[in-house]
Amino acid sequence: MDLMIRRDIRQLVCDAQKVKRALEMLEQDHETWARERQQYDLKELINHVNRLESDVSIMQSDCMSISLSYQQVGIWQVLESLHCAFGALNTLFGDLKKVRTELSNEYIQPSDLKQLEIDWGRFRKTVAQIQEYLHNGQNCLKQDHSLPSSEQGGNDWRMQPHPFQEKRGAL
Repeated sequence: MDLMIRRDIRQLVCDAQKVKRALEMLEQDHETWARERQQYDLKELINHVNRLESDVSIMQSDCMSISLSYQQVGIWQVLESLHCAFGALNTLFGDLKKVRTELSNEYIQPSDLKQLEIDWGRFRKTVAQIQEYLHNGQNCLKQDHSLPSSEQGGNDWRMQPHPFQEKRGAL
């Protein structure tokens, strides 16, 4: 499972770089008033953000699988950050819709591109936070030894069924 999460985060970061480059191209073509290139850039940017949404969804699914299968407590921090990533992507999609509408009408306002850049920065910070959880000594895929074990007189947390498992997967 650790390999799946590592693959997921690499794909997420790779696709985030593609979004960054597409956003830079849109801004560059906006500055040179290249309307046709702006339309192409915007289309590519939307495609890359769609792929990014897919990456976040896959990573969330893999994290949920790890959490439910192995009951690893630290994975919930990553899941919470992934939830924030979905919120940031929703905001990005709203920004892209506004920019697309303006471009089809006439002209993209520089303030809208600036807002898109700001919201993109928020998403990048969320991705960096996820990377930190996974790579910088807080590897959430390791068991949390701070929880009481059966040897210390408490219940063994690994043996307790998860609420979803009690209901055999029914929600």
